[in-house]
Amino acid sequence: MCVLLALAGCGTQDTTPDSADDLATVAGQAITAEDLDRYEQALPDHLRSDKEGVHAHRDHLQSLVDTRLLLLEARQRGLDQLPALRQALSALVNKRIAEVLRQEIVNAQITVAEEDLLAAFEGHLLGWEIWPAHILSATEEDAREIIRLLETGTSFSELAKERSLADDADAGGDLRGFFGPGDAVTTLREGVFRLEEGQVSEPIATKDGFEVVKVLKKRRVSYEALRAEIAQQVIRRKEVARYDAVVDSLRQARNLLVHGDRIWTVLEGLQGNELPPTSAQAALIEYEGGELNVGDAVQRLPRLLKGSVLPDSTALRRTLTLRIIPDSLLTIEARDRGFHQREDVVAWLEKERQSLLASQLFRDELAGKVVVTDEEVRAVYDEHIESYTSLPGVIHITEVLCDTRAEAEHVLARAQDGERLAVLASSHSVRSGMKPVRGHAFADSGRVIIQSLFNSPYRTALGDSNTADVGVVQGPLEVQERYSVFRLDQPIELLPVEFRQVRKPIRARIRKNREGVLFDVFLDSLRGVYADQVQVHEEGLSRYATTP
Repeated sequence: MCVLLALAGCGTQDTTPDSADDLATVAGQAITAEDLDRYEQALPDHLRSDKEGVHAHRDHLQSLVDTRLLLLEARQRGLDQLPALRQALSALVNKRIAEVLRQEIVNAQITVAEEDLLAAFEGHLLGWEIWPAHILSATEEDAREIIRLLETGTSFSELAKERSLADDADAGGDLRGFFGPGDAVTTLREGVFRLEEGQVSEPIATKDGFEVVKVLKKRRVSYEALRAEIAQQVIRRKEVARYDAVVDSLRQARNLLVHGDRIWTVLEGLQGNELPPTSAQAALIEYEGGELNVGDAVQRLPRLLKGSVLPDSTALRRTLTLRIIPDSLLTIEARDRGFHQREDVVAWLEKERQSLLASQLFRDELAGKVVVTDEEVRAVYDEHIESYTSLPGVIHITEVLCDTRAEAEHVLARAQDGERLAVLASSHSVRSGMKPVRGHAFADSGRVIIQSLFNSPYRTALGDSNTADVGVVQGPLEVQERYSVFRLDQPIELLPVEFRQVRKPIRARIRKNREGVLFDVFLDSLRGVYADQVQVHEEGLSRYATTP
């Protein structure tokens, strides 16, 4: 594992073995004290040697030696000449230099003044929260009748109780809390948040019908409290605008041409149809300095298109416009500016090259050598079934949800004095006016059925509960900005995870362990094969171990 870590990003650079800081040489190339120090600095605690002093450093140095041996063997096998490796490296460096260019000419150019933040705060009505009540009607005509009755002086609360189709009608439509713009769907956000306290909205179409909303209370979070969040939003908007402007200028400067009539050929290729060579080699996108042909587009698009459903021409055009064209233009511009020759990019690319070589060697060496049967996977599951448990299944509680902690403490005292919690819930709980909670079913007399504890506000209180807690009244517990007094009505039991749900990770773990054993054997064989090309400088290692 330490070897793989070194290959993944802590690899060494080739240096000439003529320094007093050299700790080892492999095939004439040095591993220096700086290399080892950099590797040890990045090494997680669980991968460190359990030895002490120079012996621990020797183990870590051996990991660096082993990385060199793997790369030596990979080159010996000609893996560095594989066309697939070269293509992968080309794609990696193109992506890297496009990102670097974007950072330098887009992100680094963004500045934000205090005036920008204040303008966003006022212009986008940021920070406003409302406490609403609502009446749900089946039709727009019914909703307008509600508004007419309100204009005659009829109480909103009474109308809600009489005519609202929502579950909170008995509570007068009061949603019992403040909501920000992010808590509302677009139609409600646009129709309500510009209202003042006491004002009533026009009918608002929602998936449930037509809402008439009254703003009971309205408040605003201060600019100072939101400043950091606003800054992020403003910076992001400016980055998007700057990015679009840069891409547009590159499109014009490089005379971009998209052959829209060939998109249908790309779709044919994505559907698995073999394309004639002339069609595959035809340019889909052309620009000064490069092009993307149809065949290359068929290869690249599956990584960019989301979902398993085959795309249509609209999705394909969108991906071309938003991803492939900008990336292609930024890449060619970065190459023209010599970004691919920059020292930091070259060093990064060499690490990627080493990682790809090692991964290819790993796959080649272990190909076909590890087989994990269904019977073996099942045996591991059966042997360790106590380890494969989920969060509790269905949980039954009784709750009394109160607006204030003081009220909840009063309810708790009465319950502890012997009053029935179900009766207290009927007279004191505000649950009926609350927003629904996913995975929860709320019934009368305070009964709550929790289908999923993972997303439950009761998770921290019930996660470790057992039979000793059944029937015990607990609280107050803060739940949804209210205070709950509750009782666990039935024991909580962890449910076993079904075999089909963990079959794949169990198989992967078995495979990984076996591959690790075979890899260690292979690595040990390389140490023997290349023994005459490895020298460890014990004097330098001892000096390294004693240097503060």
